Amino acid sequence: MRIRRATIQDEDQLLSLLEQFPVEGNDYDWRTGAQTFRRIVDNPAIGSVFVADEEGTLLGVVTLSYPIAIRCAGPYACIEEFIVDQRGRGKGIGGKLIQAAIEEARSKGCYELQVNRPSQSGYPVYIRYGWKDLGAHLNLVFGKRS
Repeated sequence: MRIRRATIQDEDQLLSLLEQFPVEGNDYDWRTGAQTFRRIVDNPAIGSVFVADEEGTLLGVVTLSYPIAIRCAGPYACIEEFIVDQRGRGKGIGGKLIQAAIEEARSKGCYELQVNRPSQSGYPVYIRYGWKDLGAHLNLVFGKRS
């Protein structure tokens, strides 16, 4: 198993894997995110996608975005999606994906790496790698994702 950057050729497997990602209401069609996936792969300045590849089968994914903030004097990184397929759990894949995200954020000179609203299964992985729980997350949704 190896961790690597996603390529356009990974799109179908990656989107199928992301369908396991817990989305409130479970009404999100991940296929609508295909265009965004392609934009990220084509423009690493806006984000990164790393996959866990076991002999051509994707068993996990972590995605990052790179917003900028005055308080950070530049970019910070945000983990947007993090999922390990049931078949890959218990093999250390989650930790390797998180480590790839940490290394990527550092290499881009990010001030910090954030995770908003981690899943129950992801939460312990983040804590194990040094994240601090800083409390509530708020959001305002402007439209339906589809």
